[in-house]
Amino acid sequence: MTLLYLRHGQTDWNAKGLVQGRTDIPLNETGREQARNRAAELVSHRPPVEIIYASPLLRARKTAEIIHQGIDVPLRFDDRLAERYFGTLEGTKTMWWLSESECALHGAESSLALYERVSGFLDELAARHAGQTVLVVAHGCVARMVHWYFHGQDETDTAKHGNAILRCYDKKLAGERPAFTG
Repeated sequence: MTLLYLRHGQTDWNAKGLVQGRTDIPLNETGREQARNRAAELVSHRPPVEIIYASPLLRARKTAEIIHQGIDVPLRFDDRLAERYFGTLEGTKTMWWLSESECALHGAESSLALYERVSGFLDELAARHAGQTVLVVAHGCVARMVHWYFHGQDETDTAKHGNAILRCYDKKLAGERPAFTG
């Protein structure tokens, strides 16, 4: 399986540096333009995308729908691709270096729980779509877990995902995943 991973287009909260989590924020005009640009690129992608999976949250859903209009392949939504829940930190400019225990005090989903949720989805995806090219449209924290799933812990720039950045991950076998040590 070749997995193309796309973080949703920009929202007003992204532009302001606010934590979104599960708060359902729509794309802004920049985000819609980013999605249209990715759709134009994916029309000629080789090998072609055969199916799109997306988070049901509005910003990822709309990004995927715009791309779907351009490449007309099946589009499915999966709750396991929803962004990490950040509890009372959502809507704040809280620093990203908060510890897991500090995040837990605010009701946030743990990184381990997020990794297990995303890894389970990816295990199923790899088994179901062996030999195919799959596009996944979701969120920044989900992107980090996808990267970890394919490459293990990586704190370099390759693990950071800006809005509407497309990454390619190749030939992962179902059930093969690094342990989560974060």
